[in-house]
Amino acid sequence: MYATLLDSVSHELHTPLTAINGAAGNLLDPAVQCNPDMVQVLSDDIQEAARRLNRLVDNLLDMSRLESGRITLNLDWHDVHDLVNESVKQVGHELSDHELVIDIANNVPLVRIDFALMEQVLVNLLNNAALYTPSGVRVRLTATVEQDELVLSVADRGPGLPPGDLERVFEKFYRAPGTASGGTGLGLSICKGLVEAHGGTITAENRQTRGGARFTIRLPIGGTPAPVRESPKLVAQG
Repeated sequence: MYATLLDSVSHELHTPLTAINGAAGNLLDPAVQCNPDMVQVLSDDIQEAARRLNRLVDNLLDMSRLESGRITLNLDWHDVHDLVNESVKQVGHELSDHELVIDIANNVPLVRIDFALMEQVLVNLLNNAALYTPSGVRVRLTATVEQDELVLSVADRGPGLPPGDLERVFEKFYRAPGTASGGTGLGLSICKGLVEAHGGTITAENRQTRGGARFTIRLPIGGTPAPVRESPKLVAQG
């Protein structure tokens, strides 16, 4: 596993670093500096490569913590709307060529989660949908309540998953056959570990009508948040 990780990470690090180095070098060219449009293009290239590097490092750190058993949840009550909105912001560029539909049920309550870790889960799932589906494919993110569980779903209308590999997609370094380059194959494995650390489950399935894949997260909803205490009002004297 160590050799596989080194081989995968070295390749994935090399690609964005090459892009950053090339774009930064071109920005030093006086002819480029006189062209605002070219400066903007190169700046966007650097930002995109930096985002890719940041996501790779986050995944590596999360995998290291999961493998060592050092995941400590910072649990608090959070609004699912905030979780979805922040996650979508992180992958706005990757999903720019897709139609994103967000559907959050009215009865979704506050949930007690580690916000940063669950944001990482949704970011990985959304990025996965963008990476493995053609441009123009619709991606749908939903949040509903079923009995005592919060159900989060990321679904697309892409080619779907190999039928015999629905469980393997959560294995480390797994990548569907014939997919384009990009990613280390750690994203879904990390999603599984982080969701299970919350006492939840994550499953993958192929959609039966019109094709596509769906990833479903189920998290237990336990208790209710404590009411916010109002500060005592001060009465002006005199």
